[in-house]
Amino acid sequence: MEKGLAVGVRLKEVATRDTVYQSCTVLHSDTIGLVFEVQRTVAEGGNVETVVSQVLVPWTNVNYVLLMEE
Repeated sequence: MEKGLAVGVRLKEVATRDTVYQSCTVLHSDTIGLVFEVQRTVAEGGNVETVVSQVLVPWTNVNYVLLMEE
């Protein structure tokens, strides 16, 4: 039996001890942790850009995960 969230599942929110990520997509999930992709807006030197980050969080650091409604 496979454990974790399926690849491609849209997450409304992932909260860790330090950060809350919003509008994420699951890239990998297993018994050790969660890997997801999140887009964020970065303003640097007057330019505003959208940056895509891949984040790995061990389950021990996850406070909660909210799934997107379909």
